[in-house]
Amino acid sequence: MIDHLDVKIRLFLLGAPICLALIGLVADLHIACSRQYKEMTSALQRSACLPFATGMWGEQKIGSRILVISVIAGAIGSPAFSIRRGLLDEQDHLQFPRYLRGKILIASSLNTIGIAWVAAYYLMKLIK
Repeated sequence: MIDHLDVKIRLFLLGAPICLALIGLVADLHIACSRQYKEMTSALQRSACLPFATGMWGEQKIGSRILVISVIAGAIGSPAFSIRRGLLDEQDHLQFPRYLRGKILIASSLNTIGIAWVAAYYLMKLIK
């Protein structure tokens, strides 16, 4: 299906999503290794999503922290749903640092776009 495209276009179609996902992963890694992780956890003290995520994944290793950040991104990405379900406290949502919320949501979006794009690319290759 895409074999008729120029090699440069095919490289772009595969390389761009990998770059996007890597940028998102580096942003998550930066949060996990910096004081921003402590800011995030202290801002969510009343929310049920933090003990749920840390209980499931832990907090000692970098990979565990990245998974916790991903769970938190889901909770703050859809706050109305998370508040209704009791995962996110409304006061925590309102007091969560704005710059950190933006950084977490952008990193999560880049990861999602990159993975979905790679999956679509390989599905197109399978359909051929």
